[in-house]
Amino acid sequence: MNRVVITGIGALSGEIKPCTVFDTTGLLTDKFGEIDGLDCKNRLYDIIRRTVGEMLTDAGLTSTDISALGTDCRMFFGTLLARDSAYIEHSRSGADTLAMSNEFAVYAAGLAGVCGTVDISSASCAAGTTAIGMAFDFIRNGLCRCAVAGGAEELTPMVGFGFNALKALSKDVCNPYDVSRDGINIGEGGAFFMLETLENALARNAKIYCEVLGFASGNDAYHPTSPEPTGEEAFHLMQNALDDAGITAERIDYINGHGTGTVLNDSMETNALKRLYDGADRKPFVSSTKALVGHCMGASGAIELASVIRSMQTGEPIVMPHLSEPLNGCELYNAPEHIDIEYAVSNSFGFAGNSASIVIRRWVD
Repeated sequence: MNRVVITGIGALSGEIKPCTVFDTTGLLTDKFGEIDGLDCKNRLYDIIRRTVGEMLTDAGLTSTDISALGTDCRMFFGTLLARDSAYIEHSRSGADTLAMSNEFAVYAAGLAGVCGTVDISSASCAAGTTAIGMAFDFIRNGLCRCAVAGGAEELTPMVGFGFNALKALSKDVCNPYDVSRDGINIGEGGAFFMLETLENALARNAKIYCEVLGFASGNDAYHPTSPEPTGEEAFHLMQNALDDAGITAERIDYINGHGTGTVLNDSMETNALKRLYDGADRKPFVSSTKALVGHCMGASGAIELASVIRSMQTGEPIVMPHLSEPLNGCELYNAPEHIDIEYAVSNSFGFAGNSASIVIRRWVD
């Protein structure tokens, strides 16, 4: 099996503040993770254009270089409904609503120069992580040499009002894993990665960020929106990813949790983590990026993996700024001043039980 490394990253996310993208009258909050300066009529196109372009530059590649690989480079794209206008337009016309995801995935592939297949993950809020995991699986099993993988999402009224109807929005800024948590903030953004075989990366003298070691996906088949409360399935998901990577939980230095800030998700994750580290001598730091940028739906896993790699490179922990009383007194959520990450896990737990976990290791020459 091939060893798989990440050699290029492009990422963009917003900050939680009063929303200017759409009218929030009637919602529990006006605070969303909005990106400033986007093309207001083509927000998602703009996010994809910026992040794919940044990824290519960072990888030291051009779209012409990618095209030269022919079908040996594939695109793996994670998203939910992509954007309201596409959904409504296709629904009214009677057209297949999957076309809206295709539209943006094909656009991303075109920008990158990908000539291979375009694969779309719509695995709820685990879509971005699943897309990257699919790319990893394809490359390590010799089905392609390289892949562009990630996800993108823009702020939409449909998602905002949908989560409002579920009473899942935080009234202020979300506070994952805290006893005072009251819900989420919706965000927007995107992140794309260049994944390739280690052999290919070394041959072109590429900068290598990390090696992807393991991946697992699953579904707890419990409820359309609520997670299985005991954390049993989340525990098995993480264990499967670790087994795939060939390492034990005690080797992990950092876990980026799904950490939405909702009562049900955070308690479920805490249960799963406590089971995973029951009796362990060494435990990781656990935090959620959503406390900083909001929940970016199908793109969240991709954005979070980019954040994990940045923390791995800089030693700066991803701190949850409003955490004051960790849930159930869980010491895993207490941030260190500095973190040395060799092994990390990034988790996504979405609606309808969709879940994914990916394991990476910092690259050292």
